[in-house]
Formats: sequence, structure tokens, C-alpha cells
Amino acid sequence: MSILPKELIDAGDGKIYDDGYRLVYFKNDNTYSIGAYCKTIEGFMIGFAECDPIIDEDDIPPFVSNDDILERSLDLFLDIDSVAIYKTDGTCIAKKERDNYKTK
Repeated sequence: MSILPKELIDAGDGKIYDDGYRLVYFKNDNTYSIGAYCKTIEGFMIGFAECDPIIDEDDIPPFVSNDDILERSLDLFLDIDSVAIYKTDGTCIAKKERDNYKTK
């Protein structure tokens, strides 16, 4: 399934995101939803903080790898079948299927 760059840069309300990355969540029924935007891949780690509000930078888990972000997403959103990191230009950086991932 191809994701249009126009969808990846759409910030809503007529605003456009600059260069960066988006998480995209896929379901088996051939639907997907566009998730968070970050200027850097490491920035997605903010979404995995165990406390809200984030009081200190130590509350944000350290970046390990792209695969770690994908695994954390599969753990967090049990209704998705796969997740991917896309550049806002439409390039898929990494993708992980639930079938290839064992929940912890």
C-alpha cells in the first residue's frame, strides 16, 4: 500500500509539516492511519514516556533503534497489524508486521 507524501505532510488546518518523519499504522482491512510527526526519528520516544505530563527528560525512554520504536508501537496499539516509519517525502524507512513480532 502506498502512502501519498501529501498525507504525510498534512498537519491539519491548512498547515504543512517540514521535512521529518511520520508513524503510519496499518490494519488487515487495507486501511491505515497517519500518526505522530517528528523532525527526528528519535523524537518519537516522547510518545513512549510512562508519565504524563513529562516532568523531566529522564521520563523519556532512550532511543535504541528504529526497530525498538516499531515494537513499542505494536505493544501500545494492539488493534494494528503493522506499523511503519515514513519520511514526509513518502519514503518508507522501516516497517514491522505483527506476524513477525512476538508480544512480550
